Amino acid sequence: MDMAQEYARRCSELYAAGGFAAVRRTAQEGLGEAGPAAVLYRWLGQWHAADEDDHDAAAERAYRQGLALAPDDLGLLVCYLELCLRADAFDHPGRAGRVAPLRARIDELAPAGSAERQRADGRPGLGQPRVLGRPGRGGGQR
Repeated sequence: MDMAQEYARRCSELYAAGGFAAVRRTAQEGLGEAGPAAVLYRWLGQWHAADEDDHDAAAERAYRQGLALAPDDLGLLVCYLELCLRADAFDHPGRAGRVAPLRARIDELAPAGSAERQRADGRPGLGQPRVLGRPGRGGGQR
């Protein structure tokens, strides 16, 4: 397992245990030590998307940085889609406007019945957590 994957494993464990602030720290440490890695940008974006202080712009930046490295990463695409689906079309028309192209790319890449397709359809698979989300903003449970 390479260093980025090891940090991603730790982020996953922290996420499952509810250590959301630790997810951010671990993802940032991993990016610092292992260098740019799509999976670590996904974890960083998820933390920003969940933060109570409306870090959606930072989440979007993290997702876009990850997608620049791995444009077909389904985990990143789905997380970014979830963020864009929560966007207010009046306040953030660009973000809201990215829903259709993201959905089309996910439909192209994700096999029918896959966890990613289920999340994109708004049906997280059994055991598949939705993106960390703020209550009342369409995200998952905290």
